Amino acid sequence: MAAMRMLARLTFALTLLLSASLTRASETATVFQGTVQGVGNTPLALTLVMPAGRQQPPKGWPALLLIQGSGPTDRDGNQPPQIRSDLLRQISEYLAVQGFATLRYDKRGMHANNASLPTDAAAYPDFFRWENFVGDAMAAFRFLAEHPGIDGGRTGLLGHSEGGMIALSAAAQLKPAPAALVLTATPGRRMDAVIPEQLERLLVEQQAPANQSRALLAANRRIMDTIINTGQVPAEMPRGLAPLYPAYAGPFLQAFLRLDPGNLARAFAGPALVLQGQADTQVSAERDAPALDNAFAARGPAPHSLRLFPQLNHNFKSRAVPDMSGPVGEEMLRALSEWLGPALGSD
Repeated sequence: MAAMRMLARLTFALTLLLSASLTRASETATVFQGTVQGVGNTPLALTLVMPAGRQQPPKGWPALLLIQGSGPTDRDGNQPPQIRSDLLRQISEYLAVQGFATLRYDKRGMHANNASLPTDAAAYPDFFRWENFVGDAMAAFRFLAEHPGIDGGRTGLLGHSEGGMIALSAAAQLKPAPAALVLTATPGRRMDAVIPEQLERLLVEQQAPANQSRALLAANRRIMDTIINTGQVPAEMPRGLAPLYPAYAGPFLQAFLRLDPGNLARAFAGPALVLQGQADTQVSAERDAPALDNAFAARGPAPHSLRLFPQLNHNFKSRAVPDMSGPVGEEMLRALSEWLGPALGSD
């Protein structure tokens, strides 16, 4: 049900005013845990990782804000207890060894922040607005760029899946803009094109009868059109689609379905990297990754790169590991680190 889960539960981030304490140090990284105030004074938990065991550059470490994908995904990239990929944690730890700092966080109302979830469900539409999600990521980026020991001129964004769409949206509004943008397993087309493909693939996997598949896909199109045009989730829909479109999520889904990643990519003037596993069954290596690459290419001389990994899935794990556990592919981590060096520059 991974395709259905992509929108069944929504993702939301943070704004930052840090109150952090040093909690762990090793030969390769110094790790801070902290509680921050998000939009509406919502408390949010974060992890800031700084390289250790080497001399800090005069202007501070180059850094990335890591933005997780959809669903109730925590700062490490997990949805416990079902999904435990540790994607963002492994990226953070690898980059620390290479001399890059990272910041990652739990989403508002989730995981370490459960106590801040509104008790009145009527507050959910405002609490979980797309605009809050983007604004929170922008505040997180500004905090990281201004943090002691970080070189704000060499601070970028990395988003995974839906987090890549958040990164694109934030990068278009941040002044000054991020020094670099990394999109991992990120849709390159509008979601009202991607979601029907995900749904159709799921129906094929479930061997649904052809007439039922046609009816469900047609209903899905009507539902998306209604949300796009009105910002409201229809009251009546097939039971199989109800988890995909929560009643409170109309404002979020309206902005989400309207968003055009290609337009946002063309608006970003800095270095950009697209990383995509060809074994990904949620985001298409044939349609989405080239769409992003072409959009970045259309900007002119600004540097950009596309890297495809034949054996890696949506979480950049080996296609031979069905439960998303195990190590992130070394080829992906190495490509990311090697690209970041020149992209973020040097002192």
